[in-house]
Amino acid sequence: KESEELAERIEETVNEEDLAKQIDIDFTSQYVSLTMNGSLLFDSGSATIKDTATVTLDKVGKILETYADSTIEIEGHTDNVPISNSQFHNNDELSDARALSVFAYFRDNSDLDPAIMKHTGRGAYVPIADNGTPEGRQLNRRVEIRIYNQLSDVS
Repeated sequence: KESEELAERIEETVNEEDLAKQIDIDFTSQYVSLTMNGSLLFDSGSATIKDTATVTLDKVGKILETYADSTIEIEGHTDNVPISNSQFHNNDELSDARALSVFAYFRDNSDLDPAIMKHTGRGAYVPIADNGTPEGRQLNRRVEIRIYNQLSDVS
């Protein structure tokens, strides 16, 4: 119930801030999840936040400041297409770096307490769509931000 009410409040704010096309909201009994497509935030194979993404991240930061009373978890996800460039040897490293980039952005550009934020990379291990199609792979390249409700013990 607590997560559902939190999700409704966040969804209202997302709509007011004109972010509905950029953020998917979902919830479980433990948390509310805000999911942003990786292409919104990053160029392919990169963990550097795009200049065009900062407005969205600033708005998300304000939402998190307003509604996050406990742990915030930032997860980076990739598709299953192998990557190997000069910066990242595999998708695990890329997803870690993307989660860290979003964490660092909020740390440096919001009033969020870094002590309540966690960042993890999940690589290609938790797909939400079929990696066998370009559309599915695009959905799997994402950053999920979970706002845990006060009844959850994830710290």
